[in-house]
Amino acid sequence: MIYTAIDTFYLTDEQLKNTPSRKDGVDEEIETVLRIYGCDLIQESGILLRLPQAVMATGQVLFHRFYCKKSFARFNVKRIAASCVWLASKLEESPRKARQVLIVFHRMECRRENLPIEHLDPFSKKYSELKADLIRTERHLLKEMGFICHVEHPHKFISNYLATLETPPELRQEAWNLANDSLRTTLCVRFKSEVVACGVVYAAARRFQVPLPENPPWWKAFDAEKSGIDEVCRVLAHLYSLPKAQYISVCKDGDAITSSNKLWDTQSQPTPKFTEWPTCCK
Repeated sequence: MIYTAIDTFYLTDEQLKNTPSRKDGVDEEIETVLRIYGCDLIQESGILLRLPQAVMATGQVLFHRFYCKKSFARFNVKRIAASCVWLASKLEESPRKARQVLIVFHRMECRRENLPIEHLDPFSKKYSELKADLIRTERHLLKEMGFICHVEHPHKFISNYLATLETPPELRQEAWNLANDSLRTTLCVRFKSEVVACGVVYAAARRFQVPLPENPPWWKAFDAEKSGIDEVCRVLAHLYSLPKAQYISVCKDGDAITSSNKLWDTQSQPTPKFTEWPTCCK
């Protein structure tokens, strides 16, 4: 059972090992690649649309939450990523028009798949179908979330934690960058934002070799456990060991509602090879 409240949406490790995608035959490595790929699309499109970072962060959390409930084999990652950006822009009060979102995603797809760059005509049949699909997918997102779309990001805690710990100023940007990267993983649906914030602060301190108080342990003051911090560091280390995520087509055919949309889909890319998992930061 997934516990959902105003500011929580957390799964156990067992639930993450038995996601809807896994039940549809999508293995863990491919699901990881598609999660990273979708988050990359959200981040890049947000930059092109000149959106605040909060919009991309919210869109990525919504993306992960959706695929905790639905399968990559039944909902195309590109469609969901576009809808998450569009919905998040409204939730964070920086709305963009459907036309802007669709044009940006169309150009990104052309560039990523080495296709000729063609203008997406807002008066074409293709555009009309894409817009209708965007609207329909947004409604599906809202339905799956139970219209509870509140997101609390670790970024809001980082500055306060660093100020309390009296760390050097260069740690803030490093911790902020790590928090942004953490959104490409499932950490946002596994741990509270306070725990992720402590994890990225700890990783940033290790990066700059800045000692943090351990007697008493500093993380106790911020309602976190060392096991959670270690897991955040391990997941981030694993993320940085992976090659650049490529699109992999896993959508099933024959379903008129949820099958891969040919307007969004292109030929599948080969599955990237994975390196070994690194040891956890100690």
